Amino acid sequence: MPEIKIKDYKAGSTVIIQNAANPGLFYIVRKGVLAIDTEHRLNDKVLSRFEAGDSFGLVSALTGHHFLVTIYAATDAQVAEIPIAMIGSYLKSQPELALKMLRLYSRELRTIQLHLSKLDTPEDRNVTAEVLYNLAHKYIEWQKPHYAARAIKAYIDWASVNQGVYLDMARELWVDLEKDYKPINFAAKATPVPADTMVFSEGEMGREIFVILSGSVKLMRIVRGEEFIIDVLGAGELFGEMAFIENAPRMGSAVTTQDTQLIRIMPEQLVSSVAEGVLQKIFENMARRIWFSHQRLVIFKINDPLVRMYAFLYNLVRNQNMRLKDKSGQDRAYKFDITLQELKTMCGIMRLKAETEANFFSGGNITAEEGCITIKSRKKLEDQIAYYRAKSGQIIAETK
Repeated sequence: MPEIKIKDYKAGSTVIIQNAANPGLFYIVRKGVLAIDTEHRLNDKVLSRFEAGDSFGLVSALTGHHFLVTIYAATDAQVAEIPIAMIGSYLKSQPELALKMLRLYSRELRTIQLHLSKLDTPEDRNVTAEVLYNLAHKYIEWQKPHYAARAIKAYIDWASVNQGVYLDMARELWVDLEKDYKPINFAAKATPVPADTMVFSEGEMGREIFVILSGSVKLMRIVRGEEFIIDVLGAGELFGEMAFIENAPRMGSAVTTQDTQLIRIMPEQLVSSVAEGVLQKIFENMARRIWFSHQRLVIFKINDPLVRMYAFLYNLVRNQNMRLKDKSGQDRAYKFDITLQELKTMCGIMRLKAETEANFFSGGNITAEEGCITIKSRKKLEDQIAYYRAKSGQIIAETK
């Protein structure tokens, strides 16, 4: 049976070594100070430090990656080594530590997403509540009046107390949109939410966090006038956690892609409101989202659109295997509930030549049907990546 171990380290001794495999452990500093020694640090940069209550190792434990840095004890220190399967039970008994960790991981995820948003124009990055009014008109243009109703209702609620510049026009628009508004009446526990319901809009104010019990939710934002998909989340994952950092407008919109069950909770109630198993999934999935977002940053550097899309699909495969804890490595088919257009936007590709699109489907290993993309063989996808990588002379993210 796995067990939590508490280890003491003398100042100067090594805690973990760069390039060593993570044996499936998550680390929490209980006493003292740890420091990071890495060949990748910048000149004259102060070494990063871990102090009591700080944690590390969750992403590498989940993905099986090697440690990227060496960590040593800067002072006499005490470290808890927690098997990844026991994180939920450990943090359930220490709610303050769990909330601190959630803040840290949320901040890291937010930072990565801001890097991803470099695809935006400067005005797209400046998310304020005023953007809701313009978003409503964009949704009307897209013939999605129920999205527009959500955005304009959120704007009126905010502008009524903040002297919003579009308030009078928003109220006039609401007269036409009110019939399309789909309110969600959240219960104390699980709440069923129909497919294609906007849970919250980009630019909307709110501090609530949402946990997905079943179904899926698409996170998106408007980039250069088009929909850009940030992520598609499934059961056991949470969203809206950026509100946990500061009371700021939502960075993106959240829309259910199928009939979904959600729990809505305030950040400070998170640990007490969910069961151990759900808490376990929350932190595992947060780590996986951080890993996946890092992979997207690497993929966005690839110029060849074919290599970029194949690499993204391969990381979707790896992402699903992590979610299902499938380490068998067996070759099999994978189905993802995304369209070709959504795949392109997730890869940061706004336009694709017809010839390139035809090449993407060449060989018959990848097929696109209504609302989904199927990969018939993981092994053949790896071969396609290798072929186009060699042809283009580009290097993609590590695929081990």
